[in-house]
Amino acid sequence: MNLDQFSMEGRVALITGASSEGIGKASARVLAEAGANVFLIARREDRLAEAVEEIKAYGVEAGYCAIDVSDPEQCKRAITECVSRFGRLDVIVLAHGINGLNGRTIDDEFDMENYRNVLDINLDGVFYMLKYGHKECAKSDNGSIILVNSLASLHAAGSAAYTAAKGAIKAWTKFFAKKLAPEKIRVNAVIPGLIETEMTHPEGMDEQFEKFVAPAAQRIPLRRLGQPEDIANGVLYLASDASQWVTGSSILIDGGEMA
Repeated sequence: MNLDQFSMEGRVALITGASSEGIGKASARVLAEAGANVFLIARREDRLAEAVEEIKAYGVEAGYCAIDVSDPEQCKRAITECVSRFGRLDVIVLAHGINGLNGRTIDDEFDMENYRNVLDINLDGVFYMLKYGHKECAKSDNGSIILVNSLASLHAAGSAAYTAAKGAIKAWTKFFAKKLAPEKIRVNAVIPGLIETEMTHPEGMDEQFEKFVAPAAQRIPLRRLGQPEDIANGVLYLASDASQWVTGSSILIDGGEMA
């Protein structure tokens, strides 16, 4: 086995949702450790600046752009700034997303503000990044776009809006894999199980986490919650030459939960 296939030396990866302690930031760390220069995208500039300094410790270059992915013009600007900074773009990891309102009643599920907000970020934001990013990935002759999906795409967990967005992402993984293959871009997804992130384990909420989230590990065959690095390792595989004949696939990384 040629482990050099996992090297990301000389490549540039753009990662959204990279400011919080979750899959996006972990993916940036893992890709940087493999040698990639990284460009981080999220809304909180202060957190992005901190993440960039952390990433630079791996001996690579890193930059950031604070944007709202629900705005197409801001997405376009982020792609432009990344290419201006590094001269190329090889990998895009779309790890941004919000849970939105988890409805307790059917009326909650039809909350229009929640519906629009979730789709604006979780679906439209992915569309905009694909629209403006794929043209730059095509120039690398070995582009890889990785979508971070959810188990909601498989068993309708979460709100109506969240489930709809994630179901669409699953379909888009196949759709854009076919459409972008002639441009030598591979499009794949990772489908994480229950991961301990800043979203599931907010700071200062240890008691609530231990009471409501941690017990869910008992339904997982491997008897633990996933860590962001568990998913980031899958992202590295899909970004690297090790997966050069993989496209249109959604890789389930869930500790066996869906089994």
